[in-house]
Amino acid sequence: MLKTILTKMLFEKRWTLALWFVASTATIVGISMIFPPIRDTMGQMLGSVPESMKNWFGSAETWQTFAGFAGQEIYTQMSMLIVVMAIVFGAAFAAGDEHDGTLLMVLARPVRRSSLFVQKYAALFVMVTVVASTYFFGAVLGGWILSEPVPYAVFLQASVMVWLLGLSLATVTYAIGAATGRKGLAGLVVGFYAFVAYFIASLSTATDIVDKLSYGSLFRYVAAPEVIANGLNSGHVAVFVVVIIVSLVVALPIFARRDLKTR
Repeated sequence: MLKTILTKMLFEKRWTLALWFVASTATIVGISMIFPPIRDTMGQMLGSVPESMKNWFGSAETWQTFAGFAGQEIYTQMSMLIVVMAIVFGAAFAAGDEHDGTLLMVLARPVRRSSLFVQKYAALFVMVTVVASTYFFGAVLGGWILSEPVPYAVFLQASVMVWLLGLSLATVTYAIGAATGRKGLAGLVVGFYAFVAYFIASLSTATDIVDKLSYGSLFRYVAAPEVIANGLNSGHVAVFVVVIIVSLVVALPIFARRDLKTR
């Protein structure tokens, strides 16, 4: 018997989570398979790429190693995969029950709102963590299949940054949904931010103005190619941690006191 909200939610989402895990891993492995042809052609192609676009495409040297390819393609371009998952589940976990009219039924049992908030967030945390792990497993499996050198520690660090990105956006979405009770609003706001922030970070070298704007983009702090080359940046990790903590601290008391919507 499932005695807690956390275990109940994870049980109910077990097949969805399994599908995300398999699909994400397969996608990353599939992306890895394009490394050999790209390695042979990218050097010549990037010779004509403007400097302003180098942050998006990377340098010619980046594409000559599997680790460099993974940093640019898997941990940067494919980071949108976990972003989509984070926003969808962040909105659903925060305001899905309220939108469906079942939240009041849950709270009719002897459970405090603060406990409900924490347990639902814990379930979201677990799901984002499981999907983020596919970036490590998928990249490693892809390297094995291609018989390329696999820098396990480097891939693990890059995966941690993708996990922090996904968890941060999931947390912000969850916080907005919990504070407002509006599932659609939470997904729309964070989805629009993620779309704009991704392109701003990708084009940060285009002009000084775009570079300054990119400091407001969480994608800038993932910095996968830099992680591949130099390891984790503690300052970048701190940005994600602050976003997560502030979002939860602001949303919890609002959720605990506001009037809940009924259908």
